Amino acid sequence: MALHNVATSRGFRAGALGLAVALSLGLAGCNSGESPGQGGTTTPASTSLATTSASPTPTPSPTAVYKPADASGPAQNVPVPVMPEVAKTETKEGAEAFTKYWFAILSYAYETGDTAELSNLSKAECVFCQGLVNDIEAAWAEGKWISGGQIEIPAATANPSTESATQVVIQVLQKELVIHNQDGSPYQEKTPATNAGSVAMVKFVDAEWVVNDLGLIR
Repeated sequence: MALHNVATSRGFRAGALGLAVALSLGLAGCNSGESPGQGGTTTPASTSLATTSASPTPTPSPTAVYKPADASGPAQNVPVPVMPEVAKTETKEGAEAFTKYWFAILSYAYETGDTAELSNLSKAECVFCQGLVNDIEAAWAEGKWISGGQIEIPAATANPSTESATQVVIQVLQKELVIHNQDGSPYQEKTPATNAGSVAMVKFVDAEWVVNDLGLIR
């Protein structure tokens, strides 16, 4: 079942996008590691004896380790995506980088249930965007959580469009997705991994990009 089969004026229909199909079935109603510490250093003394003194070795500060979600519990210490500087520019490269960042934020929302930034980067009139937000929030309600569902964008190509918008054609890869009940059991049937061609319509508004529309390539 598609989440939002809403026709658009850009020649594509908003559909499942390979994203959150599982969320529509039953909902009604970077790698990080420890930073190596610096080793001890020696400093020659300014005397004729050339006495050497060693500086103390800093103690590495502990770094939280990312743990993906599974049936035992939600993901832990999920790295927060960082918007690249080029994504803040009103250029072809900026539109492409921003669209990749938007999907990184979507992937983060699947893993954490945090949809605040996803909503912030999407225009209110993007029906499919709001559908994703609503379904992710529902999937995380009442003690449930999502495992899998991580998204990668191997390719993104921006093309000039009308109405001051830019069309970005993208390849969306999403891993298998499972919604878990409080006891870890599956809430519904898992969604297989997907590989889909999609289109995002983005606009540069008030010195920043936002997603204005989203859909499948038909």
